Amino acid sequence: MLRQKAQESSSQSGRTKIAQRFIAGNLTPCSKSEFAKRTLALDSRGDRFVPLLSPISRALVILLLLVLSTKVLGYFRNVRFADEKLGVAMPASKHSDTRVSDLKVLDEGFHSSINDPFVAVLRDAETYSDLLKLDGNLPKLDADFFKSNIVIAAFLGQRNTGGYSVEITRDGSGGVHIVEKKPAKAVMVPQMITSPFKVVSVLVARTAPIMVGLEDDWERRMQTFRVTSGTFTNSGGFAGKVEKYSLEGKVSVIRAGRLATVRFLLKNAGETNEHLLFDVATGIVESGGVITINKLSAFTLVNEPNSGLRAKGRFADAEHRLSLEFNSLPSMIADGYSGAGTIEATIIVPAPKP
Repeated sequence: MLRQKAQESSSQSGRTKIAQRFIAGNLTPCSKSEFAKRTLALDSRGDRFVPLLSPISRALVILLLLVLSTKVLGYFRNVRFADEKLGVAMPASKHSDTRVSDLKVLDEGFHSSINDPFVAVLRDAETYSDLLKLDGNLPKLDADFFKSNIVIAAFLGQRNTGGYSVEITRDGSGGVHIVEKKPAKAVMVPQMITSPFKVVSVLVARTAPIMVGLEDDWERRMQTFRVTSGTFTNSGGFAGKVEKYSLEGKVSVIRAGRLATVRFLLKNAGETNEHLLFDVATGIVESGGVITINKLSAFTLVNEPNSGLRAKGRFADAEHRLSLEFNSLPSMIADGYSGAGTIEATIIVPAPKP
């Protein structure tokens, strides 16, 4: 017991000495007076004290500051609402469930009956069944599967030769990237028409958001709408708190058959980013342009805990206008939060003509 305490004391003492020596500027023993001289000096331009560190220590401090500044700049780059492509890294939020687990490949190949570029992000069996109507060779999935999984299906569209494929990866913040892999130059490829695709599942919590970064043909096929008006009410909690705010931002849509995948980039109006909806979800479009998205994340539009959102709306004026109404999904969460709101949006980037 005495030996153990002595070892612990010696270990703590050693760590303390190392810390003191690092702050002083080197790893060699020094007296208290030398320590004071090395660590603090009066700035001749004022009355403040500045640390004097060795060149190695200063380099480490500069490296640390560069890393932190890069992360801070990355955060603001990913939450701004610019007209450029969306950075897929998720912004910091109160959510603890935004990270995505490893992707699991459900199916992939070089021939699909979906011949135009399309991406689906599916959170429920009903919407997935509509995807099966477009390509009946995809795997069958039941409702239980969607209780803890999101399915992401990417279709590249027709290519005149083989050698093309779809790559789906995720970054450290949980964002999913979808890119086209092209054959290298001077490589022999099959001389046949192909339509590559890939389907993966992502294990996530029920209300976690997911962002999908698209490149090349997928991004070009997006219709982009700017929100012209929008309001949202967030309420609940133990004290029955109620918040009302306006919404601004953009909504982008890519279509295939009755399916429409919607990318939401919404925030509360004004300078702050307190309430956000960054998410991608696929819905079903019926006659008259009525669209229903059965399940999507509320992100920070609704305070935690919440059960997520359902959206329903309509495309109008030859799909140049989009209106959506949001409502919280049913919940059994005690003292939970719920929300409701609407947006009206006008197209600013139409889909390319076939």
